[in-house]
Amino acid sequence: MIFRLTYKSIFNRKTTFLLSVFSIAISVFLLLGIERMVKSANTHFLNTINETDMIVGASNGSLDILLNLIFHIGDGLSEIEYSSYEKISHFDEVAWSVPLAIGDSFEGFDVVSTNSDFFKYYKYSSKKLLAFESGGNFEGFYDLILGANVAKKLNLKLGDKAYLSHGSSKHIHKNRAFKVSGILKKSATPNDDLVFMQLVTDEAIHMEWQSGHFIDMYISNEELSYMHIIPKHISGILLGLKNKIQILGMQEKINHDKEENLKAVIPAKALSKLYKLMENFQDVLLLISSMVFVGAIFTMLSSMFATLGEKRREIAILRSLGASVRVIFTLFAMESFLIVLGGIVLGNILLSIGLFFANHFLSVNYLPDLQEVLMLFVMIIIAVVASIIPAISSYQYSLQDGLMVKS
Repeated sequence: MIFRLTYKSIFNRKTTFLLSVFSIAISVFLLLGIERMVKSANTHFLNTINETDMIVGASNGSLDILLNLIFHIGDGLSEIEYSSYEKISHFDEVAWSVPLAIGDSFEGFDVVSTNSDFFKYYKYSSKKLLAFESGGNFEGFYDLILGANVAKKLNLKLGDKAYLSHGSSKHIHKNRAFKVSGILKKSATPNDDLVFMQLVTDEAIHMEWQSGHFIDMYISNEELSYMHIIPKHISGILLGLKNKIQILGMQEKINHDKEENLKAVIPAKALSKLYKLMENFQDVLLLISSMVFVGAIFTMLSSMFATLGEKRREIAILRSLGASVRVIFTLFAMESFLIVLGGIVLGNILLSIGLFFANHFLSVNYLPDLQEVLMLFVMIIIAVVASIIPAISSYQYSLQDGLMVKS
């Protein structure tokens, strides 16, 4: 009988009921959406570089090396000898190594000089490799690989010619035409805003730069590509070790190298340190999430009180027919429960649709965690408990208000 009465009551005010459900759904969508995106962004940030055991640079601070080589933020690092890279690469503990040099630019985007191993070993997020939207790894001497944002903003495609700028200056290497050979898929990492070239090519095109001035040696592009060129300096090294338990020992070995003042950084530790510096920002996001949660509760309560006037006459009729206090309170509780439950279900459907599109940029979890389940459970409990207030009010005044003949 209670279920039938609840159904009839809701059907009588279906427009108000649906609007209440929709308002709760929007609140749930915002609440869970902020929670999921913040958590996913945190996880993604901490996994900007994954499966790389060590980053080696000149003896700057750990954060300087991390920010410069991985996030491409801040002033440039001191250069290290390429011979140091070769020496470290041959250590017994090293499984793979990738050199990085940062210097030139292209239309405002940083150019990173490396080799084909970068795209074989650099991983992010859940051990993902950088994937190609079109084209592939380095093949030709003058090949360029573009990050997703670079290609999109500059409207470049495979085979297009490009001319790099010397450092951050306006001087362009006009005598060295590069070709776009690969375009990366969007990864939501700093690599989206980078341009990649081969390290040997970087060294070659700067042969004509001496003491900060360009001197044309009239070497053709073809001749330059056949010259035996060995890089002299790089900005840093990415390392993968054969055994994870060797990390601390390897770090000590590099840090105490007598030939060059180097610093080995463990990415996970440096990222954790950087993450702590961002805790204030995280607190702001948590505050926003809490405000959305409180807003969802008040939206739910306002929806319940908005229907009070419509229910008074209905309750008065039920009272005149002998409905008990328990029946009246149960009707309010049932309706509140269904409003919130409907809002939660609809909100999660909307959220799933939103997350489907967000997954192109961040790896977001579709399933709620324990904290989110508890939030939703609290909403339901508050809705049921709060229904007591309008139930009492309606019960006390329904006869005099609801059955009063109005002129």
